[in-house]
Amino acid sequence: MFRNIKHNMDENLIFNKIQNGDRDAFEHLFKTNYVHLVAFANTFMHDIDIAESLVQNVFVKLWDKRKQYQISSLKGYMMVAVRNSCQNEIKRQKHEKVFKQNIDRESIIEHVNYSDSRVMEKITEAINQLPEQRKRIFKLNRLEGLKYREIAERLNISPKTVEAQMGKALKFLRENLLELKKQVYNILL
Repeated sequence: MFRNIKHNMDENLIFNKIQNGDRDAFEHLFKTNYVHLVAFANTFMHDIDIAESLVQNVFVKLWDKRKQYQISSLKGYMMVAVRNSCQNEIKRQKHEKVFKQNIDRESIIEHVNYSDSRVMEKITEAINQLPEQRKRIFKLNRLEGLKYREIAERLNISPKTVEAQMGKALKFLRENLLELKKQVYNILL
């Protein structure tokens, strides 16, 4: 117990020195905690370079805002700050991944729509090969944006029939446009 009190007093003393701009105290904090904090960050990130970068940013932020902070447990603050930085980075990476996927889709669509009219012709040909009712259901859903229930009401058929016909249409198009898909990917790569 006495050790813990001494430890807290040491933390408070170090933080007071850091707040007053003592670079040696800050360097001591960095040297005694950096490796441990990087290991902690790496449990979230699974990438040592990112973990190091995040921990370094936490230290920089602590130094930059040292006069604004009121910290009772310096090590506790550092652990929470590193954990929060990791969680924010994970969220940022997820958003970036979704953004890149959307950009990739958009560039494929742009390429298909604008630079290769033969692709659109082949897609149209494949759609036109569908049986009449299946083609009509497909167009109502994909071109007009109607939901299965709305299509069922308009055509006076059951929603299950619409669902089955859409499944068959999509399977047919996937199979018949597979070679086209490979060509488009090769063009874009």
